[in-house]
Amino acid sequence: MGCGPSSGRQNPSTELKKSTSRGATSSTNSTSHHHKNNNNNNNSTTTSGTKKSSTSSNKHHSTKKSRRSNSKKNRSPSPQPQLTIKSAILIQKWYRRCEARLEARRRATWQIFTALEYAGEQDQLKLYDFFADVIRAMAEENGKTGGDNGRNSPLMSALSHYAKPSLMDSEGETVKKMLEDTSPVNVDIDRNYKGPTLTLPLDKPQVAKMIEAFKVNKVLHPKYVLMILHEARKIFKAMPSVSRISTSISNQITICGDLHGKFDDLCIILYKNGYPSVDNPYIFNGDFVDRGGQSIEVLCVLFALVIVDPMSIYLNRGNHEDHIMNLRYGFIKELSTKYKDLSTPITRLLEDVFSWLPIATIIDRDIFVVHGGISDQTDVAKLEKIPRHRFQSVLRPPVNKGMDSEKENQAVNVDEWKQMLDIMWSDPKQNKGCWPNVFRGGGSYFGADITASFLEKHGFRLLVRSHECKFEGYEFSHNNTCLTVFSASNYYETGSNRGAYVKFIGKSKQPHFVQYMASKTHRKSTLRERLGVVEESAVKELKEKLSSFHTELHKEFDNVDLEKSGKLPILKWSECVERITGLNLPWIALAPKVSILSEDGKYVMYKEDRKIAQVGGTHAQEKDIVESLYRHKSTLETLFRFMDKDNSGQVSMKEFIDACEVLGKYTKRPLQTDYISQIAESIDFNKDGFIDLNELLEAFRLVDRPLLR
Repeated sequence: MGCGPSSGRQNPSTELKKSTSRGATSSTNSTSHHHKNNNNNNNSTTTSGTKKSSTSSNKHHSTKKSRRSNSKKNRSPSPQPQLTIKSAILIQKWYRRCEARLEARRRATWQIFTALEYAGEQDQLKLYDFFADVIRAMAEENGKTGGDNGRNSPLMSALSHYAKPSLMDSEGETVKKMLEDTSPVNVDIDRNYKGPTLTLPLDKPQVAKMIEAFKVNKVLHPKYVLMILHEARKIFKAMPSVSRISTSISNQITICGDLHGKFDDLCIILYKNGYPSVDNPYIFNGDFVDRGGQSIEVLCVLFALVIVDPMSIYLNRGNHEDHIMNLRYGFIKELSTKYKDLSTPITRLLEDVFSWLPIATIIDRDIFVVHGGISDQTDVAKLEKIPRHRFQSVLRPPVNKGMDSEKENQAVNVDEWKQMLDIMWSDPKQNKGCWPNVFRGGGSYFGADITASFLEKHGFRLLVRSHECKFEGYEFSHNNTCLTVFSASNYYETGSNRGAYVKFIGKSKQPHFVQYMASKTHRKSTLRERLGVVEESAVKELKEKLSSFHTELHKEFDNVDLEKSGKLPILKWSECVERITGLNLPWIALAPKVSILSEDGKYVMYKEDRKIAQVGGTHAQEKDIVESLYRHKSTLETLFRFMDKDNSGQVSMKEFIDACEVLGKYTKRPLQTDYISQIAESIDFNKDGFIDLNELLEAFRLVDRPLLR
């Protein structure tokens, strides 16, 4: 298994040599000490004896010495050194086999996590494309008929806001109204509040106190959150789309990758590397929020540091600094949980602040830093001219048909949108060329030739990006011209990966990497133990995914199983699973972990798999509908959060049914309204006519009994 420079591990052969050397030294010292004691005893005996006994003793010793000399001549060489070498070789082979097995397990586990993660992102982009198509079709239909054609449905009215491009006037009446409504002056501080307090102008001691409060899970008052957001907005708004930094004074710069709400990792970085200053500048390369449980804390600390010294810390926007992504990946849920009703003004202001974040940074005309990557169309001159604030969501569809000439100048420019999407969503690949990033569903894949062409065109020598979790926290690619830095440790599961940051030092900007892994416990676990925990978590998620395809998989198995034996060869089973799920994974190797095998291990006993999805109560459930809901439960949650404008965490029965109907159109599998109503009633545990989002998510589960028909 590959390990970074700070892991402390050595080459097995080197360890073996050191061990052998230590053993030899120890053995030699012991032997020398033993001979010395014998000599002393002999001297002692000789000194206390008579002359006669001394003479006789000398003769005796002389005889023994000659015998010993003759025996040495006839004795064959000792086989001990040869045995030691053979043992060392065997140990080394055993060690390498163990390492290879662990590496194979790690790679398979990693592949499961990334496949499921990117499948979720792909669903999110497809869902938004679907929204755009629906709204566009509605607009065209309304233009022809003059009717509303569903515009008044709860979901469509909620979505219509996100389908419109932002207005060209960044300080129009709508924005002014938003700034007034989200002013911290409107929020009073309760007497019982015991969290950190802030006053303007902010300084480092206040930031340090805020960090210490966050470490003990104290929540910053919404008044102070709004104050930080308003002050940060002023600074970001005055910055260009592409920041340019000089290291002539500092002679160094630190770049950090994705944090994803991992506050512990941010604390480790600041502890190890110090606070930002003119002599110690930072770039944080996007994706500050989502997935982790302390996204707002990470954001407040970073924004506060920008307010304190905007010339020593630079923030690039990532693909998760996007309200549409926040709806699905946890940030909106976190805000609703921590701030209840007051989360609404915070959310509204954040949408605007995110749109003002710079989108790239250039260091000394030498290093280009961007969150995702590039494509064959990426051009720095175009990026610098993009009115970035118009893209409150980078997922926003760029096409606006049927507009009159007055509104056409407010439509999103397709080329600008593509430039934004590429730099926030793209990934490097070893193959040459540039092609759509179908794995994520957005952005591009770019090869080494694209990187070389981009660097040569703009006079850069290195592209630094983030966006992808790496096992060691960083990874070079494209002949060391593309560097990925990822700073969130334990991203998929505790022990799944290290976090890292890179420090470029000196005029030559030599990269120095620092790796770490945040841990709540002091016990140091072995690599095998950590891998076991991570592997178990990955397999559990994969089993849940397979259960959501239960009906489709069994139909496919039955078609392939011509003898109707209830079992399939592992190879045929693997082909069926990949065909139905669309997940490109090492299914043959995973079969023993996610299915029941025959005694000889050659067949999958697919009929014995009785794990099925269930939603709500124990009433009779239609397999196809339930599995469709289960499979798209994250999408369903996203729909609910769209409609939950006041962030109350509740939706009405009408909103639930409307969301399910839209989900049916999205999946191209219409869901019966009567049946959806039955499910809604079973989820509404207190019968108040509203569905709690947490109760909804708990209603999705897997059971070990057959469905009732």
